[in-house]
Amino acid sequence: MIASLAGTIQYKKNNNLIIDVNGVGYSVLVNTITYNSIGAIGEELSLVTYLDVKEDSLTLFGFLDMLSFELFKYLISVNGVGAKSALAILDLDQPEALMQAVQQEKVNILNQASGIGKKTAERIILELRDKLGHLYTLEMGDNTTVAAKSTQMSQDVWDALESLGYKPSQIQRIISEIDYNIEVSEQIRTALKLLQK
Repeated sequence: MIASLAGTIQYKKNNNLIIDVNGVGYSVLVNTITYNSIGAIGEELSLVTYLDVKEDSLTLFGFLDMLSFELFKYLISVNGVGAKSALAILDLDQPEALMQAVQQEKVNILNQASGIGKKTAERIILELRDKLGHLYTLEMGDNTTVAAKSTQMSQDVWDALESLGYKPSQIQRIISEIDYNIEVSEQIRTALKLLQK
């Protein structure tokens, strides 16, 4: 599995890139927001990647940050949402805004994406509205290591609070206020105190 790439932009056209990594060129498909924000040919680029495997093709999709990557994976887990449709959804707005659109059940925003009709947008909301909350922690930290660590620890907190009967909307409200450098048990105690305020 190719999880990430770091190299030189060798080719750039119509959302398609070729990234030269030590003499090997990788073809990567990105969304328009990413395409417009990266450098020119010859510049360095690092991407988190997802390899879409089909019977007749292998397609590598690239993302500038872990939040977009994780949201993409959630989107393609929904029946009827393929990788290119998920990429089209990511072109509608920033990941945080799209997560809010799902949680606030804004069908009219999601079905603006190419290939996403009203029924598919409703299915995305139904399947994902209670699953995206812990992704907010991916905004913490300036690097992938910190973000990944925070995400894993906050997922433990999230699961514990859900098992105690708290709703995702309640957990989202306090999840960013928790210190992830302390033990998970302390994080849960802190979360419970915040929820009781």
